[in-house]
Amino acid sequence: MKRPIYLYITPFFPSVAKWEGAYCYDAVKALIENGKYDIRVFTGGNGEDYEYNGIVVHTFKTRELPSAIFPFLFAKWNQKSFLAAVRRTCIDTDQVAICHAHTATYGIYALLLKGLNKNCLTLLHHHDMASFGLNIGCMRHFWLYNLIQFPILRRMHEKIDCHVFVSEASRRSFLFAPDTSWSVYPDYKKQMRGLPYRRVKIKNSLILHNGVDVGLFKPQIIQRAQGGFTIGCIGNFQVPKGQMVLLKAVEILGRRGRIMGDGRVKVVFVGSGSEKAKCEKYAKEKGLDVEFRSEVRHEELVDFYRTLDLFVLPSYFEGFGCVYAEAWACGVPFIACEGQGIADLIPEVDRVKWLVQPNDAGSLARAIDNFLLYHPKQYLSGEIAIKPLIEEFVCNLSRIRI
Repeated sequence: MKRPIYLYITPFFPSVAKWEGAYCYDAVKALIENGKYDIRVFTGGNGEDYEYNGIVVHTFKTRELPSAIFPFLFAKWNQKSFLAAVRRTCIDTDQVAICHAHTATYGIYALLLKGLNKNCLTLLHHHDMASFGLNIGCMRHFWLYNLIQFPILRRMHEKIDCHVFVSEASRRSFLFAPDTSWSVYPDYKKQMRGLPYRRVKIKNSLILHNGVDVGLFKPQIIQRAQGGFTIGCIGNFQVPKGQMVLLKAVEILGRRGRIMGDGRVKVVFVGSGSEKAKCEKYAKEKGLDVEFRSEVRHEELVDFYRTLDLFVLPSYFEGFGCVYAEAWACGVPFIACEGQGIADLIPEVDRVKWLVQPNDAGSLARAIDNFLLYHPKQYLSGEIAIKPLIEEFVCNLSRIRI
């Protein structure tokens, strides 16, 4: 007996050339292992179909203006391209039970399938704190542009059968748009400024945290230099990721004699991005003894986590943050900011030591100092493992009425 078809459509899926979208790969792998659906993966782009670790990824050509200005301008053309790719793979649209699209601009593909098959359940997956869809490109701060785009996006969102969020924080930010009173990120506030307030009315929603492959990310005892303490930070160097906040916290701790260049405490940054040069310059000017490394492939991160005593990423605009879950799975305690997605999974009694005030170097310095004094350890309880999260997600899908 043939299984119902589950279309998974995402702009983020890894390949041999790039590792971005590793969380999508882990989710697809878990969906395949679940066995209920015949999973087919599609991604937009101009390349050919490819295979990644046994998963076939079908590519369809897309058109867009530079900087994704007016992202739906070529919607009809892109939909036809997607449908052609679906038919090229001999998929009968009447057999598609679920069409799971990622990011706001990919919602058009789910709705296309819905128009062809009214029994198809449409899902739209939101990954960050600005997932409504106005945070794209160089026009995101222009009020008139956003005034045009906002109702287009709202109408599309209201047609989707079920919205999937990576955290309660991500769901909150989406449902509150264009209200930004909850955020401390000036850029996001500027994007939403002046838009007419009318909350989007969605049909259904589910939470699916970005799970971890605990077969890969798991604790391992490594011999470290006696008396040493290593703090690690992994992330794209962008303003809201908070690497500059961490550097300022390191500076504060240095003035207190807590961070010293004798090997006792080591701080290592991993990543790339537009703010990296600024962070490197700041560290040099302040004489901070920190190390900057280039990004590595996702599967290589586990070796880095295992060298750490503490993971710190003071991101204050974070839908979930896979790196926290990966560190946790490796047995490494971490520090994040209050109000972000990872807070969903932190026990109430532990929040005082795991979470700090957003964009506050003093609060972060105090939290790091506490870890330096007490070296607390806490291990993954299993709730961030991808397989049980997907099992629960698939079970919840069966309860949605369309």
